Amino acid sequence: MKSAARRGQLESRGIRRMQNYCVLNAVEFAKYRAFEQRQRLELKPLTLLFGRNSVGKSAALRLLPILAAAAQRRRRDADRAVLDYSSPALREALFRDLIHNGQVASGMQFGFYWNDVSYGVTLRDAGAGGEVIAGFDATVKGKTYSGGPAESGGRGDLEVEVDGVKSHWKFAGLCPYTTDSEADQLAVGMLLERLDEFATSVRWLGAVRTAVPRLFEMRAASDGEIKPDGSGVAEAIRISAQAGDGAAEAVSKWLEKTCQCSLSFAASDEALLYNRRFYPFDVITATGRRIAVRDVGEGIAQALPVVMLCHQALLGQLGANPILAFEQPELHLHPTAAVNLADEVVACIAQGSRASHIIETHAESMLLSVQIAIVEGRIRPEDVVVYWISPGDLGTTLRPITFDESGFAIGGWPQGVFRETLDQARRLAQLRIDHA
Repeated sequence: MKSAARRGQLESRGIRRMQNYCVLNAVEFAKYRAFEQRQRLELKPLTLLFGRNSVGKSAALRLLPILAAAAQRRRRDADRAVLDYSSPALREALFRDLIHNGQVASGMQFGFYWNDVSYGVTLRDAGAGGEVIAGFDATVKGKTYSGGPAESGGRGDLEVEVDGVKSHWKFAGLCPYTTDSEADQLAVGMLLERLDEFATSVRWLGAVRTAVPRLFEMRAASDGEIKPDGSGVAEAIRISAQAGDGAAEAVSKWLEKTCQCSLSFAASDEALLYNRRFYPFDVITATGRRIAVRDVGEGIAQALPVVMLCHQALLGQLGANPILAFEQPELHLHPTAAVNLADEVVACIAQGSRASHIIETHAESMLLSVQIAIVEGRIRPEDVVVYWISPGDLGTTLRPITFDESGFAIGGWPQGVFRETLDQARRLAQLRIDHA
């Protein structure tokens, strides 16, 4: 009975998610990095990216913050390149570095899919001026719009045709923002609304994260935002503790479970220096000893931004439909701690988080935690998709793998996946026999 009731709650949450039209369900891309053919990446409550080194996992995940930066309203200037080359996710790459095999004569293609709107765009190199939108197509409320560069006008002026009638749309970055056609106003407005939502929804954590501070300053303007390198997590935790919203407490509980210590939130921690407020970033051990988080261990410190972002999303602090894009969240963690981290992500989803968690990982424990959660009825099979990313004759591809209610992979894994430890054990056993 408990299992049936639990599944009913999960179904109810799933219906609410489906009815939220601003949820981005998937992105598609082609001629991007190692991906020559069109690939589809679904954004489920939990999307896991697996694959061997240097196959394109990070490129697929970083596409989300790259496109989000290109859709930012603050940089809408029709005379600028489409992509925002100040985005840290680009890592100083230029258009020729992004397009498949440096083929600048071809065009990169990107697509966005919401419940009621779809939008596809092709970018082409324009020389020193950066790339331009060479064409786009959109479907809004069942009506299809398509366009390309206008014969006259600036680089952001596109001629659009629908039902044989032509109009002009103005673009800045990835976004259309105005049209000379009253009939097209609804389509432009809905696309702009969806892209605005997406532009502010992505929270990306890179694989190389900064060390946490021993001492941090709290200023009046501190907003508690965690940056792509993980910096700002100490401030975010302190703000949460002062507000009593529960996120900092959840992080502390995760630490207690993982390494038998808890965060210190004592008011006496504050130190004033020249009228500036500083705090130590400390934990209290099980024996009552106070030590810096920086000395607890690199893996634990690196995991804190992951746990904090998951709970901020659960509490609705990161917007209505956040997209959490994490590179190797298990970095430097012991396998037991990696399991605890995976369980924490699953727990946030089970508690009703509206976030899409997109995770690049090498940890089999992450996969097993998800399968266990499915079998236990804590998450639904349809809330999870795993991609095996591998190179081929036609470029790198994303192979989707889903699960049934028993946690078994539908379609199966490619041969040899996750067999390295078993193969090593067999080799060691054979060597012992040979040398006996």
